[in-house]
Amino acid sequence: MNVVLSAVCMGLGGGAYAGLLPARMGILPLFPFLSAALLYGGAWWIQRFPSHVSMPNQTAYDALSEEDQQKVNARMLPLFYWSVTPWIACGIVSFLFPAPAVVLVVALVLASIANVGMTIRFLSKANRKLSELQEARQDRPR
Repeated sequence: MNVVLSAVCMGLGGGAYAGLLPARMGILPLFPFLSAALLYGGAWWIQRFPSHVSMPNQTAYDALSEEDQQKVNARMLPLFYWSVTPWIACGIVSFLFPAPAVVLVVALVLASIANVGMTIRFLSKANRKLSELQEARQDRPR
């Protein structure tokens, strides 16, 4: 399935991209699988290097011990693993079912919306855990 050339044939535009090698080769459906690989790499990264994670309340996160940072990161790990699901589903659908480019674009938009929803959910869980650990740290006698 050549997504860009299909879009051009249907009059949906994309003419400037029709000559690019990935479009001519029909390998655009591989991008969901590359996204999945990046998400698994991100999950590995935050487990291995918790101090490199960017959080909304960065100063409070940096003040935590590495062990507590890993507890906060454990709340975010499901985000990385669950985010793979809609992207892999898009990739499988694009390989198995030759569909018009519009269907694939809609599928990618829906996957993106699902990913944003999951991001909000899991980051709010991580922020709650961060607040809990920060309060427990302040309540601890010095």
